[in-house]
Amino acid sequence: MTFEHSHRISTVGFLLFLIVAVAPVYAQVTMGKKVETSSPTSAVDYYLRGGARYDKGDYQGAIADYDKAIQLKPNQAEFYSNRGIARLLLGDADGAMVDLNKSIELDPRFALAYSNRSEWRRLKGDMDGAIVDATKAIELDPREPKAYNNRGAARMAKGDYDGAIADTSKAIELKPRLPEPYNNRCYARYAREDLEGAISDCNKALELKPTSAEAYSNRGLPRQAKGDLDGAIADFTKAIEFNPKLAQAYANRGLTKLMQNKDAEAQQDFDTAIKLNGSLKAELNSVIAAIKEARAAGPKP
Repeated sequence: MTFEHSHRISTVGFLLFLIVAVAPVYAQVTMGKKVETSSPTSAVDYYLRGGARYDKGDYQGAIADYDKAIQLKPNQAEFYSNRGIARLLLGDADGAMVDLNKSIELDPRFALAYSNRSEWRRLKGDMDGAIVDATKAIELDPREPKAYNNRGAARMAKGDYDGAIADTSKAIELKPRLPEPYNNRCYARYAREDLEGAISDCNKALELKPTSAEAYSNRGLPRQAKGDLDGAIADFTKAIEFNPKLAQAYANRGLTKLMQNKDAEAQQDFDTAIKLNGSLKAELNSVIAAIKEARAAGPKP
């Protein structure tokens, strides 16, 4: 019995999982107007230019435009929701929550504001609150795929993989070309030991978004579990190429190298992972110890 085969069943306990929710979304109301990027004059002009800047990753510029839109029209729920998400992406979690709460206060039936706040709560570790907000968004708009995806991500974090699969499957049914639900379902299927299904979902996520570091990182998990250690390392390496700050990819690559007895290379990855995300240290050390113990007990290569 080879080392890879003897440890396939316990791989779920070995690897550090990466849960990826859909990128925070914002609602945009065109009000029949075109985007004016050079000389905005109205609240809607600033709002639309803010959306264009957001799409380009210019979150500071987007916030400046949303500020101006709010100054001109302070009772528009969408403006606050959009600014809240831009603030969240820049690390201003408190400012984001103030904006998202204000958006819901102005329009208690604005489904996307609840969906956006669900994502905020998930990122802050409040999974129960995230599920409540996503469920409210679904109640208000049963055809909003991102709300199902966000709820599925929160359910995964609580270990409810069947619920996560149901939610991400619904998101895929509603919007088949949205890559993130495939990515999340890949993770959930891996956790349920449906390795072929997991690989298939991550393949689809990468077909839709070839630069997704998270999808590469997630696909490495079932590949490792199937004993394809070289393929897993290739995926974790590709994830790092697209996102050099993805700590879980370094951690998982290091664990896989440890299974190949490449201890020095593995330690370099562990050091990088912990430097990027110190909260991984305790879990990572526990998994390293388990792998070394299993390796010592198994047959010599």
